[in-house]
Amino acid sequence: MVDGAGRVGPAVATHDGVTPKPARGELLRILGVSFGIATAVGGMIGVGILRAPSVIAAEVPDARIIVLLWVLGAIFVAIQANVVSELATALPRSGGPYIYVRHALGDIGGLAVGWTDWMAFVCGIAALSVGFADFLALIWPPAAHALPLTAVLVQTVIFALNAIGLRQGTIVQQLTSLLKAVALLAFCVAAAMLTSRAHPAAVAPPPPSHIGWFGLVAAFQLIAGAYSGWNQPTYFTEENREPGRSIPRAMGIGLILTAALYIAVNVALLAALGAKGTAQSALPFTTVLTQVGGAGAGFVFAICAMFSVASCANAGIMAAPRILLALSRDGLLPKMFQTVNKGGSPYFSFALTAVVSIALTSTGSFDLVFGLLATLNAACIILVIVAYFVMRRRDAELHRPFRAIAHPWLPALALISNLVFFALFLNANWLGGLYAAIMWILCVPFALVARRVARRPQAPTAS
Repeated sequence: MVDGAGRVGPAVATHDGVTPKPARGELLRILGVSFGIATAVGGMIGVGILRAPSVIAAEVPDARIIVLLWVLGAIFVAIQANVVSELATALPRSGGPYIYVRHALGDIGGLAVGWTDWMAFVCGIAALSVGFADFLALIWPPAAHALPLTAVLVQTVIFALNAIGLRQGTIVQQLTSLLKAVALLAFCVAAAMLTSRAHPAAVAPPPPSHIGWFGLVAAFQLIAGAYSGWNQPTYFTEENREPGRSIPRAMGIGLILTAALYIAVNVALLAALGAKGTAQSALPFTTVLTQVGGAGAGFVFAICAMFSVASCANAGIMAAPRILLALSRDGLLPKMFQTVNKGGSPYFSFALTAVVSIALTSTGSFDLVFGLLATLNAACIILVIVAYFVMRRRDAELHRPFRAIAHPWLPALALISNLVFFALFLNANWLGGLYAAIMWILCVPFALVARRVARRPQAPTAS
């Protein structure tokens, strides 16, 4: 339900479509395709593309296979986006994967996914803010002596801007996403200039090297991580003016743009340095820029990297509170977390996210949590795809503005490929899988208690 100011009340999916339900606050319905593209690109392009190429080249010393893996990574994400697009438009509520899993599999499954998803964002925000401080120290050395403080200040500024309102966060996201996309394109041009100057033998492909199976798996894990964030538009579905049209387009265009940039950047790096040269440099971007632009290249790289991580952090800071809001609406968190201010921001949810992420930044303890969340996130997408099949069978009459292409074959491929990927991940880190399982089991009693509290009759108020 939308009023003249562009506000929309929380909505719950029914067999007849979407029916408004009362809530303490209202989100603004002001977003469109451009914001969705900005948040998808902003969520994907972060530190991963800056550091991953050297590690991948060390694992897979063949330029052709490296480029092929980046293409396969985009296809892997696209078949998942095909499924999520249907779920997001059939259940147009803000909150992301939690909404779909909870609708199909109940409170326990929903809580497990929502809790994991929120923690992943919080840890990501903490890590990205530390990355911002690291890059700032490259151009302003005194910052190296106060990295935690710098990281906390960065978070505080971004949280404050977003807590004011949705419009402020949207402006930051669109601007920073545009700037870092332009920066990656400029790098490709610089690398092409270096390649054109080089002697042909310097960029000729090396003789084929032996590539192990575990090297391929490790490389693909890094690539999948670099593409993570492709579903960012779904966390704001309810705040979109035309979610049935905008959400699939935003995810599709965002993925195409990001994949094109990733592939172009890797082709440029490998052409300029070769697989061996890329593997030998921890920051191959700086190596290329130094050869093209001299001593000022480090400054340019640091500025571009700061925009990149700030954009990625802003996308996470905008999305994470929407998960808490959705959990609160369903009775799995106190009601105060669904309170929304006049600017369209759930400010208690913002406050909790800020407190936890800043605490993690101050202690540096998010590294261990990241190891657990990698396994949990792999399981989350499996539950999302399972929810898709459950809803196709159980809620056949649900209005679906977008229907997954090539049902059931492409969604089945998405499920099978994720199961295989998850099994490989567990094989590499079975202890992380065990800890992850324990964390999810702990969600069961919490969900049961929350459900009992939600069903408890309210005491009559005095008149």
